[in-house]
Amino acid sequence: MEKRKQTGGGLHYAWVILAAVIIIRGLAGGGLNMTSALFLAPVAGDIGTGIGELSVYLSITSAVMVLWLPTAGKMIHHFDIRLVAAVGAALQILSFAAMGFADKVYVWYLLAIPYAMGATLLVNLLGPVLINRWFRTNAGTMMGIQMAFVGLFGAVLQPLVSSIIAGRGWRKAYFIVGGITFAAVIIVSSVFLRNRPEEGGLLPYEGGAGKTRKKVNHTGSRERGIGEKEALRSPSFYLLLLFMAAITGVGVFTQHIPTYGSLLGYSVQETGGVLAAASVGSAIGSIAIGIISDKIGSLKTCYLMIAVGVLAAAGFFLSGGGLLLFYGSAFLHGLVSSGIMVLGPLLTLKFYGQRDYEKIFAKVSMGAPLASIVFVPLYGFVYDMMQSYYPVLIGLLALLGTAAVCITIGYKKRIKS
Repeated sequence: MEKRKQTGGGLHYAWVILAAVIIIRGLAGGGLNMTSALFLAPVAGDIGTGIGELSVYLSITSAVMVLWLPTAGKMIHHFDIRLVAAVGAALQILSFAAMGFADKVYVWYLLAIPYAMGATLLVNLLGPVLINRWFRTNAGTMMGIQMAFVGLFGAVLQPLVSSIIAGRGWRKAYFIVGGITFAAVIIVSSVFLRNRPEEGGLLPYEGGAGKTRKKVNHTGSRERGIGEKEALRSPSFYLLLLFMAAITGVGVFTQHIPTYGSLLGYSVQETGGVLAAASVGSAIGSIAIGIISDKIGSLKTCYLMIAVGVLAAAGFFLSGGGLLLFYGSAFLHGLVSSGIMVLGPLLTLKFYGQRDYEKIFAKVSMGAPLASIVFVPLYGFVYDMMQSYYPVLIGLLALLGTAAVCITIGYKKRIKS
């Protein structure tokens, strides 16, 4: 029997992978992605452009992500994960740092392209793919823990980056944040990341100590499941894609909570507290949804999440009657929005298995950025036309109903290997 080196004390190397993923995704997602908005006002004021005109680069980022996801999925399927992480860091983080040299708004538009390509690898795919490879049991819980830490990184880094911008200026902030993040991601990925457990003579984590195994065929254990071409011909794929888009469409209403709160007559401080409640709900929901899906299955968890979404939307309808109800509704809404990134990988695995997981999951993930591109401005246009968010809230209920139908039919039509 071929023995391979493990971490000391019988600790399975999967835990090292999880820690590395948390750091990388926390810095790239909770750090760069969640602090990008902090630069808008100082940059726009300095280069003499409008915040709206500058923020177009964020929309470009979402559009590029949709187009790049299928290719990124093939990359992460075929190449060593350390190389993929290095490419992602070079594209996303160095593009972020390069924004410190810019003085024309079109430069942000151009840099948004490599930024989105790198973020797709580091933020969207790296965590779910590696957790799926290294954890045979409790994968949902691990997905949730990872997402909760992304939010925690954001909560810590946002005030830190704000202070750097205030003290050193936005240009140096781009350089400092980008440089430190790039170095950290490169070191962590090159030292700690590994492709698959079987390549080191290990079994995926199953709730016990690290296990060794005989030398294995590196593809044999991964052949169970559905091929990419077969999956894309299945109605279940498009139903799952639509489910992801519908749930994301519900989740992005968070960005309109401040406007809705002012419309209801609440102060800026009160709506800020409501947003904090949504963030707390998202952090708790990330872990809770993962644990629940491991206990009762991903399908029942979807139904539970949809039911919570209905309660949140109903609460928003009545939130003019009291701030406490507004807080509670936002908290429940945060629980639902956190499910997007946790359930997507689990449902893909349940529907199609391991065989071409990375490539299929990348295409399923297209539903989220597509929905963001469509629904965030759509809700704004509806409000501008109607001077009310009630039509939007009705739309949220319709999206939740659509999600329930899609996941029910899609689950029945999934291809069983």
